[in-house]
Amino acid sequence: MSHVQSRNSESSSEMTSRLLPLLFTPQLGLAEIELTTACPCRCITCGTNCGRAEVDELTAEELMKVLSDLSDLGCQRVSLLGGDPLCRPELTTLIRHARTHRLLVEIITSGMGLDATVAQELKSAGLNSATVSVDGLEASHDAQRGVRGLYGRAITAIRALRAARVAVGVNTQVNRVSLPDLEALGDQLLEAGVMGWQLQATLPMGRAGQSSLILQPADMPELLSVVRRLSRRRRLAPQLTDAIGWWTSDDTRLRSVPGAQARCWLGCMAGLQHMGITSQGNVKGCLALPDEFTEGNVRNETLREIWSDTKRFAYNRAYRPESLSGACATCAQSTLCRGGCAASAVSFHGRSGRNDNCLLLVERNQNKL
Repeated sequence: MSHVQSRNSESSSEMTSRLLPLLFTPQLGLAEIELTTACPCRCITCGTNCGRAEVDELTAEELMKVLSDLSDLGCQRVSLLGGDPLCRPELTTLIRHARTHRLLVEIITSGMGLDATVAQELKSAGLNSATVSVDGLEASHDAQRGVRGLYGRAITAIRALRAARVAVGVNTQVNRVSLPDLEALGDQLLEAGVMGWQLQATLPMGRAGQSSLILQPADMPELLSVVRRLSRRRRLAPQLTDAIGWWTSDDTRLRSVPGAQARCWLGCMAGLQHMGITSQGNVKGCLALPDEFTEGNVRNETLREIWSDTKRFAYNRAYRPESLSGACATCAQSTLCRGGCAASAVSFHGRSGRNDNCLLLVERNQNKL
């Protein structure tokens, strides 16, 4: 039997067994770097508690060393965020340094202060793309962000970036305030020139820890209905990100960018393909994970020492099926899903391996009716 014929005759379980070791082998692709906790906004949905800069944030020289080390580790892409990365005066210097080390660079920003001049400076520095946070229509967005008029400034930033020929997308936090806005918001973002749109659930952490805005299991049927309607948009259909999902029958369509390579949820990649570095140099698998998931600090060890230590990032690198609980423990998709987004699970339940805000549970319940 030929090699091709052998592969085609594989059962799904055999294929899964063959691909799992490759899928969950550490290979760094994306690093998120929190340049500062300084931020002009006071968002009630903030996953940390940003506002003022920490007193001992990494210096520009330390950040350039981090970028160089990430390149040496084979990292392909860095996302510079905060707080708001525009609050770091060395931002363009850091972008240039990253680009000289063959890293693709994205920033995530509120858009406040990002006018035509700033957009052109970012483009000249080599910025590849920018994501502007827009969390609903004008009234909802400004109320959540704590800055009157911020929605208009975000739209201005989007247009300035497009005029400077920077690829620009939008990330929208989905919660009880923004969910009713999503369908109308899509048209406004399209008109502003947005090229891509991602949806991310607001999680109960940081300033949002006890927020009544957080979606609960009872809100999931409405969320599933909305995202399915949005997925049928001919232009600017949004994509689900890690904290929303997982494994519905149309997960690939809900999570893929039209015209790009199809993708579906294949488990949390924190500590496997992703790394997060805080403004004080703490290293985590994902910046959305709390401080108890810190694996080291770049001031005490090199990034290579931290990343290459096989005993770290154990929640994913040494994953055990027994760690699953709730409905995840008996789910047929658990081999690949692994209980959904780890940060979501930890924020709701204190540990990974259980996500009750699961759209697959909604789909199964609806199919029983």
